[in-house]
Amino acid sequence: MLICFVLINCFNCVKVEAAYNSFGAASYADIWALSRNSNYPSFDADCTNFASQAMHEGGTLPFDKQNGWYCEKVLWWWNWGTAWSVADDLYRYLSNSARGTILGRWKYEGQIGFNDYNDVLQPGDILFYDWNSDGRFDHAGVSVGLGYDSTYGRTGNVQDQHTYDRFHAIWHLKPYNVRATTTTIVAIRPK
Repeated sequence: MLICFVLINCFNCVKVEAAYNSFGAASYADIWALSRNSNYPSFDADCTNFASQAMHEGGTLPFDKQNGWYCEKVLWWWNWGTAWSVADDLYRYLSNSARGTILGRWKYEGQIGFNDYNDVLQPGDILFYDWNSDGRFDHAGVSVGLGYDSTYGRTGNVQDQHTYDRFHAIWHLKPYNVRATTTTIVAIRPK
């Protein structure tokens, strides 16, 4: 009887997924911002791969192979989905699914909303940058909280990123961005 009871209850089990660990993602980003984790491939344009690693490793989000957000080693080569490695595809994956919530959209035009402190951002949020405001996101970074940007010389919300590896760069990247006047930024909180 006990075995039968266990089997019957097993069919009524509900699949429970772990919640996104935002502080774990930010911690991962801080650790690997200026180097590469050899457990993953590295790309010349590595920003989205880095953000995905932070979401998966630190943030504990499970792979979603069906929707192209995964990275795996098969024998001696790597296999990954475009949502793992392309900023616009990761943006679409997070914004068009139950995996993320859009927190805000900011444009450099008129400098409105581009304070160094942003009260919307939290550690682990993913920042997407559309350099030309053409609707296609070109870059991704990981918000890691409040900090000091030593290159910019100011304190505020900071992010970590790859491609142009930066540790604690001001969230809006204005001092680093030659296309500042045409950039749109969107923040998404994974879940």
